[in-house]
This record gives sequence, C-alpha cells and structure tokens, in this order.
Amino acid sequence: MTSLSRRATLLAALCLPLPALAEAPTQVTLHKSPQCGCCEDYAAYLRRNGFAVDVRPTHDLATMSREAGVPEELDGCHIAVVEGYAVGGHVPVEAIRRLLAERPPLRAITLPGMPLGSPGMGGRKQEPFTIRAVAKDGSISVYMAI
Repeated sequence: MTSLSRRATLLAALCLPLPALAEAPTQVTLHKSPQCGCCEDYAAYLRRNGFAVDVRPTHDLATMSREAGVPEELDGCHIAVVEGYAVGGHVPVEAIRRLLAERPPLRAITLPGMPLGSPGMGGRKQEPFTIRAVAKDGSISVYMAI
C-alpha cells in the first residue's frame, strides 16, 4: 500500500460517524433499614436492569417517606430517589421507566408493603401489583397495575 493510499484510508476512517456514546445509567439513591436484606436484593434487581444504585442505610425511613409525601398507609420497605421522584417499596422497573419517560407532576410512586413475588422479595406473585401515585397536592391515585 502506498503512502498516499494509507493516508486516504486513514482519512476515510476518520470521517466515518462515531458510534453513539452509551447513556450513563440512571442514578438511584436507595434508603433502607441497615438490617434489611430484601432491600439489598431490590438494589441488585435495579442494577441488573441498568440503574446505578447507591444504597444508604438509615433508621429514619418513616420521616423520609413523610417528607417525600408518602403517607404511612402507602409505606414500602425502603424509599429511593430517582431523578427527583420518590419511589417507595419494591416497585417494578416498568413503573419506574414509565415515570421517567412521562415525567408526570407527581412526588412519588409506591408499592405499599412487601408483596410476595415483587422485585427483591421471595415467593410467588399472588395478584397484580398496584402501584400508587402521590401527586404534588398530596392526592393519591392508582399509577398502574402490573
């Protein structure tokens, strides 16, 4: 190969479009009781689904939930913060992805309690998971059922 053809090949390669840079994973901060193992399993579930998770043990989950607008009757096992939204409990990633895609005027979504078969929990799913939405005005509605 001549010097001219090598330069032409190199120049052609430099003019090719570069592959799109992969988006950084969505950051999640997960606040959990220091002793809770299912919360660690939920964090692993989020990581397997492309989220970057920072787990922070705390003894103040109830206060954090109230500050996020989640009433006691809708408390989940832990509370996460994802791009300004609170996500309470073992919420499936489908609901989180929908939340981030649609960006509704909500404070939080939550899956109350610790339902069997939900992400991070053992057991078999008994019924559809009903994810609740907490609006900025404090009103509560069904966000979705999975």
